Amino acid sequence: MRRYILRRLVQAVPLLFLVSLLAFLLVRASGDPMSIYGAGVNLSAEDRARIVALHGWDKPKMVQYFYWLSDVVRGDWGTSVYTHQAVTQMILDRLPNTLILMGSVFCVTLLVAIPLSVTSAMCPNSLLDHVATAVSFVAFAVPTFWLGLVLITVFAVRFKEMGWPSLPAGGMYSLAEGPSLGGLLYHLILPTLVLSIVSVAGYIRYLRAGMLEALQQDYIRTARAKGLRELRVVWVHSFRNAILPLVTLIALNIPRVFSGALVTEQVFAWPGMGRLFVDNAARADYPVLMGLIMCVSVLVVLFNLVADVTYAYLDPRIRPG
Repeated sequence: MRRYILRRLVQAVPLLFLVSLLAFLLVRASGDPMSIYGAGVNLSAEDRARIVALHGWDKPKMVQYFYWLSDVVRGDWGTSVYTHQAVTQMILDRLPNTLILMGSVFCVTLLVAIPLSVTSAMCPNSLLDHVATAVSFVAFAVPTFWLGLVLITVFAVRFKEMGWPSLPAGGMYSLAEGPSLGGLLYHLILPTLVLSIVSVAGYIRYLRAGMLEALQQDYIRTARAKGLRELRVVWVHSFRNAILPLVTLIALNIPRVFSGALVTEQVFAWPGMGRLFVDNAARADYPVLMGLIMCVSVLVVLFNLVADVTYAYLDPRIRPG
C-alpha cells in the first residue's frame, strides 16, 4: 500500500504540471489584465508599456508561464493585479467563510441523505421510496441560481412584505448588528438550504442504488438466517458495502468545500472562495485565478487518492497488489 501511495503521488506531479500549463494558457487567453485600466483611467502609451514590461506581459505566454511556475516552486503565488495583495493572503482571508458555508452544507447533506437513502432502500417501491426518488430527480435538475432567487423572493422579500419573520437575502452578518454567532447562523440558512437540496438529491441517487444492490447479496440472506436483528444487518453488513459510491462522492466533493459554490456565493453575496474567483475572472486577474485553480487541483488529486485508499480499507478485494 505504501508503494502504491508513493507511486500515485509521483504520478500526480506531471498531472499537476499539465493542469497548471493548460489553466495558465486558458486564463491568459481569456482576457487582458490591462483591462482593469479602463477608458476612464488616464494612462499614456508610455505608462501602459511600462506596466506591461514590469509584469512581463510583453513576453511569450510560455515564458510567462515558466516565470510564474518558478515563483510558485519558491512559495510565491504572486500578487493580485487589481488589489496588489498577496494571492495567498486573499485566499486565506476568504477560506474560512467558504469552510463555514460548505461545511454546513456537507453536514446537512449527510444527516439527511444517509437515513433517507437507507430507509428508501429498505422499503423499495413504497410511497416513501417513490416520493424520495421523484423529489431527488427534480431537485438534482433545478439550477442553483434559480432556486436561490426563488427562496430569496419568498423568504426574504414576500415574508417581509406580509409582516412575517423573514430571512436575510445575502451577506454573512447584519450591517446594523455587526458580526455575531447568531447573525452568522441566521444568514447561513438560505444558502445552506439551496446547496443542501441539490447535494442531498445526488447523494440519495447513489446511496440508494448501492443499498439496494447490497441488500440482495447472499451474505445478507446468511446474516438474516442467523437471526441477526434487521438494524444490524442493514447498518453493519449492508451499509459498509453500499458506502463505496458515497466515498467517491465525498472525496470529490471535499475539494468543492474549499473552492466554494461559484453561483450560490454570488446570489447570496457570500464572501467566499467562489465569489473571489468570479470577481477576479471578470478582471482577468490571472495570479488570483491561478492560485485558486491550483489549490483545487491539488485537493482533487489528493482526495482521489484518499478515496482509493479508503476503498481498499472498506473492501480488501480491491486492494492493490
